[in-house]
Amino acid sequence: MAEVFVRLRRGRWPLSKGLLVEALLPLGVPLEAAQAVAHTVEERLKAEGASAVAPGVLRKVFLEEVARALGEEAAGRLARQTLPFEEILVLEGKRRRPFSKGLLARSLEDAGFSLKEAHELAKAVEGHLRQEGVKQISARRLEEVVAQVVGRALGKGAKRRYLQRQAFAGELFVEEESGEPRMPFSKGILAQSLMGIGFSPEGAYRLAREMEKALRQEGRRVIRRNELRERVYQALLKEAGEEVARRYLLLRSLRRSARPVHILIGGVTGVGKSVLASALAYRLGITHIVPSDAVREVFRASLSRDLLPTLHLSTFEAWKALLPDLGGEESHEERVMRGFLDQVARVAVGLRAIQERSALEGTSIVLEGVHVVPRYLDHPYRDRVLTVPMLVALQDEKLHRDRFLLRDQETAHARPGEKYLTHFSEIRLIQEHLLRWAQEEGVPVIPGEDLDEAVEKALEVLVAYLEAHGSREVARA
Repeated sequence: MAEVFVRLRRGRWPLSKGLLVEALLPLGVPLEAAQAVAHTVEERLKAEGASAVAPGVLRKVFLEEVARALGEEAAGRLARQTLPFEEILVLEGKRRRPFSKGLLARSLEDAGFSLKEAHELAKAVEGHLRQEGVKQISARRLEEVVAQVVGRALGKGAKRRYLQRQAFAGELFVEEESGEPRMPFSKGILAQSLMGIGFSPEGAYRLAREMEKALRQEGRRVIRRNELRERVYQALLKEAGEEVARRYLLLRSLRRSARPVHILIGGVTGVGKSVLASALAYRLGITHIVPSDAVREVFRASLSRDLLPTLHLSTFEAWKALLPDLGGEESHEERVMRGFLDQVARVAVGLRAIQERSALEGTSIVLEGVHVVPRYLDHPYRDRVLTVPMLVALQDEKLHRDRFLLRDQETAHARPGEKYLTHFSEIRLIQEHLLRWAQEEGVPVIPGEDLDEAVEKALEVLVAYLEAHGSREVARA
């Protein structure tokens, strides 16, 4: 049956069992018991034929199932709260808007708090409002609550800084050399650029705040883009050295290059491709991430199992759909790789089409997935883009196994670890072949054991590629 949706003023949203679990954990309910209640709520709504429910209906069903499974006391404590799927309205004159942790976090960042501090404080404020059962609150009262939470968490000085944040809100603009309209200076954009060269979020926002503070102390209202870039470059020279400063210039010029970048991230399941792809895309300001599994799902929906049987199994199981070798001499290893490459070749048709369109439109993309095998992804517009391939690999077999068990838990068994562990030898076999091909073709290998190290290595690969192949695009200007 199709999933259940919750109807809100802003539209409808898929029912999240995670939100139900989130409501129960602060009551001291064990994780497994909370997950069981959330599952029961979802199944009950589906059984009742509810495709879209109002928050009030969901609340009633949730409280009934909590009472049945955990007792009336737990249900009573929960009933006094505003639940995570219920909106909290902020009143400003005659206007009413939903409370937003994101908007509050940005307000806290403007007051000088780090990215981590801002999001933790915003989460604490929302938790306080929901535990108090707040359904609506005036903007003035909300400001008082935020100030109280900030004071309790970080002290009187932090509270004063939040209440006086408007003193730092003078206009500061960045002017483009090409005559484009001025843009407001953004600490977030600058911090994102700094994270792109390997700075931690805390370090990036600290330097961005220092840059903004220096400009305001000078009384600046407008700064040219090239001057801002030069000032950041000089600050990085002093703080992090020439290599990091050079990396900043290279990656900044990449964003403004006429040639888009196509980052190709391959690797078998469970090595961390998707996490690395998201981290790199965010740091580089790339908005298009294409998982090869999504392309495979499109093909599965449009092409029957009888027509292309290998597409309808996982890459490490595709060999099961192959016709037997007529010679009868094919080894299991050869059969596994034949099934894998058969599926890769099918999915590569869609991946190449995406690359071609992105090249013609001048759009940067990150392609990630086990089907991202460079030798299958050549296309006629390759000279219009900067293509940077890399392979993520896990050498540690125990860690690789543990990743599947962890993913099983994190997805509430939506991706059962048993399936992957049953075919672990085939997964490792495919990785061995991918590593050999990467060595033969000069594709850099990114160790997947640690995300921070993987991001750092991937950025090094990207910078080295730009220095070797994109010298005209990365010239300092």
